[in-house]
Amino acid sequence: YGFDMDYTLAEYKSPEYDFLGFDLVKERLVEIGYPKEIKKFKYNPEFPVRGLWWDNLHGNMLKVDGFGNILFCCHGLKFMKAEEIAEKYPNKFIKLDDSRIFVYNTLFNLPEIYLLACLIDFFQNK
Repeated sequence: YGFDMDYTLAEYKSPEYDFLGFDLVKERLVEIGYPKEIKKFKYNPEFPVRGLWWDNLHGNMLKVDGFGNILFCCHGLKFMKAEEIAEKYPNKFIKLDDSRIFVYNTLFNLPEIYLLACLIDFFQNK
């Protein structure tokens, strides 16, 4: 149970809410032209965490501490190794830049994070 984004009291059940949102967006993507194979994606509530940063430049999801130090990094569903992270992000550091970074900071973003990771993985491995 939780609160709606505008702080009005609303009841929703998680993870049921997350599964529904994930499935509805998959359906919509297929309707607008994405491959039908994405309907096979199954939501995994254990993968996404709140507070991930999306890097538009490299297409990676980053978990970053309050100082900009990268704690871990994923490309699609693959967790990157320390060497791979250092290659893209010298000193394992990134500055918050609105033109490059989008922060997924709410619980409502969890299905979106996982769907984005699934899509990246799907198109990279196709």
